[in-house]
Amino acid sequence: MKSTTLRRSNITREKVAMMEALSRYNREHQDEDFYRTQSKNRELDALWQSFGVKQKNEKAPQVYFVTGLIVGVIITLIITTFVSLLINLTTPKDDIAPVKSVKTESGKFTFIPADNSSKKVTAPVILNEEYTVKEGDTLESIVIRFYGSFDMSKVNAIQEANKMANPNALSIGQKLVIPMNK
Repeated sequence: MKSTTLRRSNITREKVAMMEALSRYNREHQDEDFYRTQSKNRELDALWQSFGVKQKNEKAPQVYFVTGLIVGVIITLIITTFVSLLINLTTPKDDIAPVKSVKTESGKFTFIPADNSSKKVTAPVILNEEYTVKEGDTLESIVIRFYGSFDMSKVNAIQEANKMANPNALSIGQKLVIPMNK
């Protein structure tokens, strides 16, 4: 380096000499580092090959997956079979109605259901319900509450059942008859 450059940078001649020696040392020993890394790579390759040899003796993960899948399907089939057998054993046989078959002369079968007249259940018939009007109720909201959706025919049926002239003239506490058969 020139002396003017040294004065500007405030670097002493000793420091410059030390940096030049360091760069010479790095150039000389660069080849040694290359050979060291090559030998390390060879060692790693040898280790990896021995590791690969050990893994060839072990089973692949796909084998474990397929085995688990097959075992899972078999266990599921066993459980469903067991549950269906339990359901069949606990179901009373009296609920199943026998079916009679009658052979006709033409060779065709006609199926006649068994007589279940002894098990007839009659549902109670509700014709009308009574509702007391509360604050904020309208005839439309009452129709939706009792019938599930708005229908003008239901509004008219409530008007007829209660003999109402104006559907908007509801008073709090008024009792309305709601026809449920329509």
